[in-house]
Amino acid sequence: MSAKRALFIRLDRMGDLVLTLPCDQLVGDTHDVFWVTPRGLEFVVDNCQPSKKYQSISPKGGWQEFKAFFQYVRTCKPDVSVTFHVPWWIHLALWLARVPVRAGVLSQWHSYLFLNRGLRQKRSRCEHHEMDYNYLLVEHAFSLTARPELRAPLKMVAPEQSSNRIPDAPYFVVHPGMGGSALNWSTEQYVQLIDQLSRKALVVITGTQNDEKYLAPIRSQLTGNTKVVWLDKLLKGPELLLLLSHSIANIAPSTGVLHLSASLGANSLGIFSPIQVHQAKRWGPRGQKTQTFSPDVQCPVQFECLGTECPHHFCMTQMPAHPLTQTALSLM
Repeated sequence: MSAKRALFIRLDRMGDLVLTLPCDQLVGDTHDVFWVTPRGLEFVVDNCQPSKKYQSISPKGGWQEFKAFFQYVRTCKPDVSVTFHVPWWIHLALWLARVPVRAGVLSQWHSYLFLNRGLRQKRSRCEHHEMDYNYLLVEHAFSLTARPELRAPLKMVAPEQSSNRIPDAPYFVVHPGMGGSALNWSTEQYVQLIDQLSRKALVVITGTQNDEKYLAPIRSQLTGNTKVVWLDKLLKGPELLLLLSHSIANIAPSTGVLHLSASLGANSLGIFSPIQVHQAKRWGPRGQKTQTFSPDVQCPVQFECLGTECPHHFCMTQMPAHPLTQTALSLM
């Protein structure tokens, strides 16, 4: 295929975006690539290396958002569009704009209706890592021969700026919150980890308002620990990148912050559920300084925890904090 311009679109969460953004390198040397990403995540794309051209929109937009996107496509005039995760009106706009090749994942009704180069991947089988699924979709869209050796993870560089929120002394970062799509550690395990790490260095806690249900019980048990620095709900995107890039290690469950850390080349330690669709095999951080930890059990389910009916109940609380703590301390 000899297309001159390509449009890549991903409109969901931060971690998914990080695992998609590197895929344009398969065509970047021969195509003019444009991205459409979620509003609020501009800081992620702004700090990619190499830089990317992009437009940000809201996936929950109404008529005005649809109109703006349609005009953007008409101005961009892509020969190929690749949609990784989008609402229905994105596919409609691409069809109305008569984009010659409209590639994407065949899953929801609108993908079957508006795409002319769709690919059925059945990602819930977890036969590949999420980033590899994204690369496979691009290879399909551009009729490229599969070359796994070219599927490199995203590279990011923290912005060159200063922030009085970043500690001067050595520190770990612990991000206990997550979107809730996977199992997480218990409050007691996070408290044990933070307490042990704080005996050797500062521990910075990060999170957003959406993470408060995880943060509040941890905070209540660490009151008075002066080696714990609470920066939750205080950091802007560029400050978060700066914080992650200078830490001894960043520790988090399956969430976007872990993928940011890995893309920055920082030490990244991830906590993962053994459920098939939650496993690090599909969602683990990609980078040279990454390690993942999960309960040492053979989970019997693909999608949902069986709770008390599971012979391993509850495996996440039985996963000791000590191995992760020792790994983090060894990085000092």
